[in-house]
Amino acid sequence: IYERRIGNYIELSNNWCDFTEKYQEYLTDDTLFIERSYDDPSITDLDQCLYDICMTVDKNCSLENVTVIPGGKFAVYRYEGPVTGIFFAFQGIFNIWLPHSRYEMDERYGLDIYRAVDKDNMYVVMDLCIPVQLK
Repeated sequence: IYERRIGNYIELSNNWCDFTEKYQEYLTDDTLFIERSYDDPSITDLDQCLYDICMTVDKNCSLENVTVIPGGKFAVYRYEGPVTGIFFAFQGIFNIWLPHSRYEMDERYGLDIYRAVDKDNMYVVMDLCIPVQLK
């Protein structure tokens, strides 16, 4: 299940709360929460970032806002820390690791897979997934 949003990534916490409440009947112990981001906030107007909020569901889900996210090769970085550090983790991936690796980004979009969220302390465990291909 997904919903497309346009806005500031700062609004994500509230958007996630609304989303999970709206689709709570589809939640299971195996549900993954995924963001698919389309814009880099360092070069896009902060209030115009495009992203999808997603959650995994059974393939027989009959809702209209269901899609399949294509697979492929991703560089995955496990981030554990405050929400305020996510941007800096991405900068390290794109500005330090990627240029020195044998990979380059391919034309798919990045994914963030949430593994744990402590909203009260604004702390997350998530996989930052960058679509890559060999140079």
